[in-house]
Amino acid sequence: MSEIKENSVTVWVFIFFKKVRTETILKIHNTLVLPTFLYGSENWTLTDLQRRRIEAAEMKLLRPLAGYTFYDHKTNDYIRLEIRITGTDKIDECRRNWLSHLQRMPQNRIPLISYHYRPQGRRTIGRPKNRWREQL
Repeated sequence: MSEIKENSVTVWVFIFFKKVRTETILKIHNTLVLPTFLYGSENWTLTDLQRRRIEAAEMKLLRPLAGYTFYDHKTNDYIRLEIRITGTDKIDECRRNWLSHLQRMPQNRIPLISYHYRPQGRRTIGRPKNRWREQL
C-alpha cells in the first residue's frame, strides 16, 4: 500500500515540475522546504543515519526537479551541482550560528547556562550519548 502511495506522489511531483519553472521551484525549496527540514537543527544531535535520512528526503524533491529518476543513476552531488543547491551543510552552518549566538549571550541566560552545564556523579553503563558540543 505504501509503495502505491509513494509512486502516486512521485507522479504528482513530476507533473508539478513540468508545469512550473525551475527558478520558481528553487525559490519554493529555499523558502519553504529547506526551513521546514531544518527547523530547530541548530540544537539537534544527529547520528549518521538521521543525517542520511534528511539528505534522502531532500533528494527526493530535488531529483525530479533536475529531471532525473532514481533509475538514471545520477549521484546526489551531480544533481546538486546541476541545479546549484548546496548540500546538508546548512545544518552545520546553523549550529555555528547558534554557537556564536551563545557566546554573545549574557551569563545569566538559560541557554548559556545549559551549554556550560556539567552533571555531577557517575554516568550510566554503556557508550556515552552524543553531545551537541562534540558535533561542531
